Amino acid sequence: MAVEFKGQNIDGKKLPAKAYYYATGGVYKVQVSFHNKRATIFFADRNQITIKLRGQVITDSNNIEGFGKLGQYPVNNTFSVGLVYGNDWPDSSSGQLQQSNSLDGLWKISLE
Repeated sequence: MAVEFKGQNIDGKKLPAKAYYYATGGVYKVQVSFHNKRATIFFADRNQITIKLRGQVITDSNNIEGFGKLGQYPVNNTFSVGLVYGNDWPDSSSGQLQQSNSLDGLWKISLE
């Protein structure tokens, strides 16, 4: 199944876009490529992130939302694999997880 916009399959095409990261409020000029229910966001510094889209049919090219954390690749609806960045491990002295931002991993793409 392919990602569709205006009834057209847009899988595999690198399109110019802006990506908004909810956790930081940062807006990035990027290129995005869609594949099935995923989007890979390509940044100018050659980094990239693959996110899982909320839906396969894009109805608003300025509001394409998805979820993905840097260093993680979504495998299916429940699991992702990859590297962990930062100090997000449980504190060994307290045995408790650190609080994370509820918007961490949420992205909005706007096609140009």
